[in-house]
Amino acid sequence: MKKNTFKAGLLAIVASTALMTSAVYAEDGQHDGQHHMKSERMGHHGGMRQMFRGLDLTDEQKTEIKSLMKEQKSAMKENRPSKEERQAKKAEFLSLITADNFDEAKAQELMQARQDNAKFKKLGMLEVQNKIYKLLTPEQQEQFKDNFEKGHSRKGGH
Repeated sequence: MKKNTFKAGLLAIVASTALMTSAVYAEDGQHDGQHHMKSERMGHHGGMRQMFRGLDLTDEQKTEIKSLMKEQKSAMKENRPSKEERQAKKAEFLSLITADNFDEAKAQELMQARQDNAKFKKLGMLEVQNKIYKLLTPEQQEQFKDNFEKGHSRKGGH
């Protein structure tokens, strides 16, 4: 009887560790530019496309917007950590998870670095969106604001 309880306990530990590790890797995958859900993938660019629907952009505006988006994409690629750096981060998370004693200070440090990176990316996108907005005519800007409000009310204010 004790043997079965030991096996069940061991299985529970292995399963929970596997789940935690996969969650960390999935979260860390976002640094790799990979998104695991379609809604997340479409979040930034798909959402931006929604904002520009019905604006009747001129060819010149479309060209300028594409140029701004390419610049942003290029800047993001330049600031992307190398494969070695990403692997080192994964190793840090794994060592944190598998350590005999949990190091909360190290966990806080890793999470702060992840939040700083996300903030940097979002600020870059907001800057590009501002530049695009400035390219619009006053009528297009009003339509953009309407589209923005409609998009955010549909998503529950996020």
